[in-house]
Amino acid sequence: MMVRPRSLRPGVVGLAVTVLMVLGMPVGAGARPGGLAFTRTNPPWQEPTVLPDFSGLAWIEENLFVAVHDTKHSKGLDQPRVSLLTLPTSQAGIQAQFPPIRWPEPHGPSNDFESIARIPGTRQMLLVESGDETGKFRRIFLANLDRRKLMLSDFIHWPVPITNVEGSAVARVGDRLIFLYAERAHGQSSTLIRWADLALQPLALGEFREVRFTSPGPRGPDSRPVSALEVDRAGHLYVASALDPGSNNGPFRSMVWRVGRLTMDAEGSPDLVLKADPEPVATLDGVKVESLAIRQRAGDDPELFVGMDDEYFGATMRLIPLSPSSRKGE
Repeated sequence: MMVRPRSLRPGVVGLAVTVLMVLGMPVGAGARPGGLAFTRTNPPWQEPTVLPDFSGLAWIEENLFVAVHDTKHSKGLDQPRVSLLTLPTSQAGIQAQFPPIRWPEPHGPSNDFESIARIPGTRQMLLVESGDETGKFRRIFLANLDRRKLMLSDFIHWPVPITNVEGSAVARVGDRLIFLYAERAHGQSSTLIRWADLALQPLALGEFREVRFTSPGPRGPDSRPVSALEVDRAGHLYVASALDPGSNNGPFRSMVWRVGRLTMDAEGSPDLVLKADPEPVATLDGVKVESLAIRQRAGDDPELFVGMDDEYFGATMRLIPLSPSSRKGE
């Protein structure tokens, strides 16, 4: 007696195909019309790449920026301290290169870069160690970018006591260069913004003056009134304030302010005049802004870029819209 195979009900056929699809097994590959064929569309496994923190950011030209990273000696002497960044022109995103750098002895590579300050109108910049709680690494390096090569030409030790300097900038006022900096003052509502004359040959800083800046927000026990500084060509000072709960997973929060202007006083000395009420520029929930950079190409309005250090979530940078008064330098 011949036994015929039992027919499968349509619902059972659908279930069988679904199970095979979930398991990733090819079903009916190469089958005639009426069968099913599957083509693998997933790319091969690749290790994801994460940009290191942007603890400092400086615009150089066109789409080229230089970033510094808060790498500590405890993380290894071969980890990146400085990167060259190119703004994205496709979905490939921001392009980064880590130039080799010859560090001076006896301390060697940097420890905890938290800011970078471009010398206006040049390809020179100051790479600034924060002077963290250890107090051992308190250097300011003068660097020059020649094409894609970054070379250190001089360095000095901080001439004043500092702890956790988070922001620095260089402005040109008349024929003078002015260096500004501020400590982050974690958990406080205010910090001092200090400034002094800057000389490059040799690298030196003059006597500092100061003014107290109170951040309107974010506030709280984990707030940092200054996490970054930047100055535009007209002398307007921008400040980033951030909230860092002490967890590498966040959540973070940041705000950017236009806080005042660096000008000459009646005696011909540079003077920072703060606004009674800082002008809000941006609120960025969920990210920690640690760097600011103004891009101002010839004939164009100034553009403000922010750079983030989101700890375990990596880094990125974004263009922030400026108000008409900011763009006009009023």
